[in-house]
Amino acid sequence: MKIIKVTYFALVAVLSASSCSKEEAEPDGYSWMRDKIYFKTSLSDVAPSRAEDMTLDNLESFQVTCFNTGDIKTNAAGFISPYFEDATFIRRVTPSAGVTYVSSPDEGPRDWPEGGGLLKFFAFSPSRAVMATDNSYLSDSNSYKYFNLINSTTEINSTTAVDYRLGIVRVNNDISRQFDFVTAEASGERWKDFNNGVELAFSHQMSQVELKAWGSGMAYNFEIAGVRLGNPVVEDTFVFSDATSAASSGCWMNAGDVVKDKVEYLYRGVPASETVPASGDRIFNINHSEHNSLASAASIMGLGGCAMVIPTSSPKWEGLADPDIATIPYTTDKMYFSILLRVTDLSGYKIYPYPDNPYNMIVIYYAVDHSGEIITRLYPGETEGSFFTDPYRQKPYIAAEGEEIKDFGWAAVPVDADWNAGKRYVYTLNYSDGIGLHDPDDPEPGKPIGGKSTISWGVSVDRWEYASKNEDYDPDVVVP
Repeated sequence: MKIIKVTYFALVAVLSASSCSKEEAEPDGYSWMRDKIYFKTSLSDVAPSRAEDMTLDNLESFQVTCFNTGDIKTNAAGFISPYFEDATFIRRVTPSAGVTYVSSPDEGPRDWPEGGGLLKFFAFSPSRAVMATDNSYLSDSNSYKYFNLINSTTEINSTTAVDYRLGIVRVNNDISRQFDFVTAEASGERWKDFNNGVELAFSHQMSQVELKAWGSGMAYNFEIAGVRLGNPVVEDTFVFSDATSAASSGCWMNAGDVVKDKVEYLYRGVPASETVPASGDRIFNINHSEHNSLASAASIMGLGGCAMVIPTSSPKWEGLADPDIATIPYTTDKMYFSILLRVTDLSGYKIYPYPDNPYNMIVIYYAVDHSGEIITRLYPGETEGSFFTDPYRQKPYIAAEGEEIKDFGWAAVPVDADWNAGKRYVYTLNYSDGIGLHDPDDPEPGKPIGGKSTISWGVSVDRWEYASKNEDYDPDVVVP
């Protein structure tokens, strides 16, 4: 598991509030004394798999809550008040101390208590505000219940029983907006730790999932433009410490009331307001010249990167074998992947999405240039052949020379999930013999597409930590 080590040292003066990079160090402004708390970090060298992975270079800040178990003060609710709560510590770089994390100047310094006492520290990153940012699900009237720190810490038989949690954590349904959530906890006392430091070992608390694809000897050409994970856990409470059990590095409550939902990434062009990335997603092709062997299998996650979801254990979706398959409206809470794809035969005739869409299934349209780069997503108008760049059909789109408008449909692959925190799961989809099943959201859920029945799949797990085959999951997926 990737580890971030954080150490507390003494600090004399309040530091400058200006931010800096590791390469551009601030002038030294330190003298040493016992009162102030700051952090010194080291981080194991693990290659990141997406921009949101926590690394030493991008760990700009984290939140810390501290309980002084030797100085009990209770609030009106009868719970022990934190020594400080949800304090922000920010990154600083100096020539003598290197990379350090100091209390935010906006919040003031954090001191060791004069009267001593055993301190219990709980840290996490990113902040609650960052985790909630741009999460469209939280825009409803129930948003108040998300990302709240819950303190039920009490004194039992003259012992402080720390019960502290973050509830409810909500994962964004857009994979490109998900976050890598890391936590740590430690104990320390001023008399022995102010000089040598108190270490915090951060652990990843999400499961990371990546999909790759390939195919060989097919009669079809595949074009992929999006991915969906069906029914991972997207809402749960994270327990930093539980008063009823021994202290640990924290865990998800997983009390049976977790929320599952689909998370997805649809390939996209570059918004007009953005210049980075310099280009949009490119269509992923599986044909006789591209990605036609296991060795050439590659990620189909696009610019969205790997999914970051709450650890999930779920049996695979049964498709037509589901006893509730005929229920209207049909839903399932079991696991599947769904791939947004377009399938043609070797003559160029389109197999899927079906011509004329006889099942009224969900179809996604894109404008694509000659190189396969996506220009924009399109929405069909009321007249055949008319398209718009917005779902409200206010901005008509006329394809330029060299552009082509292509349609894509979802094709599902049932898969078991037993995903643990801090592990990376890489599934490789083999499209040599199948296309997939109609997605659970389609009018004909579970029906094999194009008469094909099976898609093979394989999985490996990464340390971040990679999960190992047969230990946590089977990585080889057969596409039905």
